[in-house]
Amino acid sequence: MNNIANLQNSINQTGITTQKQPQTTQTTQIFKNQPQTPAQQTAQQAVDSIDKLISKVVDELQSASNINQTSKILQMAKDTKIAPNFTNDIKNLAATIQSDPAFENSPTLKDLVLKLKEFLKPIADLKTAPLNEQIKSSGVLLEANLKEALNTQKIPQSIQKLLTDIKNLSNQNLLNQILTLANDESLDNHSSFVKLNEILTNEAKTAQNTLNNSNIKALFSDTNKLDNIARYLNNTAQKGEISAQNALKQASSLNSFLTNLNEKISNITSEKLNQTQAFSQNIKELKILIKDMQNSLASLNKIGDEAGVVRNFNAILNDPNASLQDKLSSAARRLGVALLVADSHASNAKVNLNEIKSLQKQIKSASNDVAQIALKTQSEMTPTSDIKSTLLSIVKEANTQNLNQTIKDTSLKMISQIELHQIVSSVSGGLQTYLPYVWDGVDEGKVAFKQGKKDRFYAQIELNFKQYGQVSVMVGLSNKRYIDISIATATSEFKELILGQNSELKRAIGELGLVVSNFNLKVLSKHEISQKFKNFDGLQIGFDRRA
Repeated sequence: MNNIANLQNSINQTGITTQKQPQTTQTTQIFKNQPQTPAQQTAQQAVDSIDKLISKVVDELQSASNINQTSKILQMAKDTKIAPNFTNDIKNLAATIQSDPAFENSPTLKDLVLKLKEFLKPIADLKTAPLNEQIKSSGVLLEANLKEALNTQKIPQSIQKLLTDIKNLSNQNLLNQILTLANDESLDNHSSFVKLNEILTNEAKTAQNTLNNSNIKALFSDTNKLDNIARYLNNTAQKGEISAQNALKQASSLNSFLTNLNEKISNITSEKLNQTQAFSQNIKELKILIKDMQNSLASLNKIGDEAGVVRNFNAILNDPNASLQDKLSSAARRLGVALLVADSHASNAKVNLNEIKSLQKQIKSASNDVAQIALKTQSEMTPTSDIKSTLLSIVKEANTQNLNQTIKDTSLKMISQIELHQIVSSVSGGLQTYLPYVWDGVDEGKVAFKQGKKDRFYAQIELNFKQYGQVSVMVGLSNKRYIDISIATATSEFKELILGQNSELKRAIGELGLVVSNFNLKVLSKHEISQKFKNFDGLQIGFDRRA
């Protein structure tokens, strides 16, 4: 709730907060003098009924007496559709400006129309116009971009990645040691990296000792083995070439490993652990998965001809509902949760060890790039134009050149939609914006992102298709590699369409080095979708057997 008090100042019609630029004489004028950003008096003239709505939402959030009331207000803000088909409004606005009599003789208007068209990226260009780049231009991050523009240094990507991963460390003690190191002004860059490596090496030894002293240390290795086997079988499925002899050999080897694993997990059960729901439920599901996989593998031995063996092995690897690789990845997750309950110290040590190894790999390249840290030039400190600053400039020109009133009204409506997304993003502690792509088959859409505890990240995508109705997708990423997907559609037809592309989706995700550990697909009414997937809830663990 601390963010709400300053919301009126940080999210306003100018989209610009008062900042000071270090070591410059333009401390209060730098943004006012830029062509893509309007003068502050534009905001005074841009007050209409929608602006009052924004103010009302902020006022109600400030006066909310409890979390439930805040959540209700935020949900209403999310459901408010000032400009539901935002990209379509961009297209129409550009056309309206071009038809205005003042357009032909105004280089400024021509430049603004060109900027508007730059934001019109077809959904088919998703691979060439990445979502993160589109979101940076969506206007929701304008204030953050302005703040970044005031940073006087250019930091190489390798160092930025290292700093980000340090910030997200699970081990608070290790993080505190690194923060203490960062405050030591007596060390130069080279000495700091040497000292950092020493800290990581010592912490890695501690974590490894904890892991070695665990009574179930072998099972921690088995979680990695399950994942490695899943990745290997993914590659096998993609190549599509395997002999019957190799198929039977792989099946036999995997069956032996699963039998051995089943015996190990039976040995760690105890009355005390079985009383813990998180442990007993995951062990139960793990045993079901192991039995299911062993039954599938055993069926290969009952086939008499080689062609049949190959055909059935490929069917097991490419099952659209739950492939063998999917089940192995899900088993790794189940085992990981059970081990966390059985020996939390060793589980945390394993996580710490993985994070430390990742940092140690990055240190070499980051230390080599220290010499590339440089001061930004004046042009580099000028904020990149995004859609919100462009719309604000259009409002300014509409007032200055007495343009068609529709141009101003449409621009203000779109600015207000962006600001609603900013309010929801600020208060909910995540990031929400409209779908920044042109998609003819979609009436409206929005995307949201949020970071959870430790190394978990969430994305929510809501689309309203003209032909198929609403679909809501919740995606969870954990440990930088496991993907959980829950999808709810409004129609059975859409569910079957998605299910038909299930294997292609998982294969594409696998090519990125990620593992689809859980996949759920259900048909729900529009109201059920809204209730189930609000506030990043609704992400389910385990495969939907009905799907």
